[in-house]
Amino acid sequence: MKIKLFLTFVCFEHALAGSLVFTPAELDNEWELFKTSYNKIYSDNVEDLNRRQIWEDNVRFIEHHNMAADRGEHSFWLGINHLADMSLDEVSQMMTQYGNNRSLDGSTYLPPSNVNTPEEVDWRKQGYVTPVKNQGHCGSCWSFAATGSLEGQHFRKTGKLVSLSEQNLVDCSSKYGKFYKTNEMV
Repeated sequence: MKIKLFLTFVCFEHALAGSLVFTPAELDNEWELFKTSYNKIYSDNVEDLNRRQIWEDNVRFIEHHNMAADRGEHSFWLGINHLADMSLDEVSQMMTQYGNNRSLDGSTYLPPSNVNTPEEVDWRKQGYVTPVKNQGHCGSCWSFAATGSLEGQHFRKTGKLVSLSEQNLVDCSSKYGKFYKTNEMV
């Protein structure tokens, strides 16, 4: 489960093109490029060294995964994004902070009777899915779920894939009776 979460939040966005296999000398340049590209500023040299170690571990993970994908062992490749200097625990805590206190006493899913459904469907291959979006950590996951669902249904009806605005839903929603807006979504 931790690896799936890591893959979902850390690696889908491709910021570096091609193979990520770096020599030690190239790592220095790539580290500086990463910090510049994502506006990373650390409080001191100790934090910089710690963040670099985490980043290097993530780069190695991505390299190994992508080599396996090249051999056909995976159906997707990974890349560096703005979370690559964070540990799995840090990413998990940041991305799940709004859901930790919610009750799980919802209804139970019951599959429809007399319907034959396939074991799996890859909606990406069928054109139903827009590129990966970054929901940040502002509590707007519901808007991404809503637009993703509507985008797929619109594609099904029209044959045209349109990327809908999550921010529009957030702007028009109320939280505790007041309108609110966030600038954290990308």
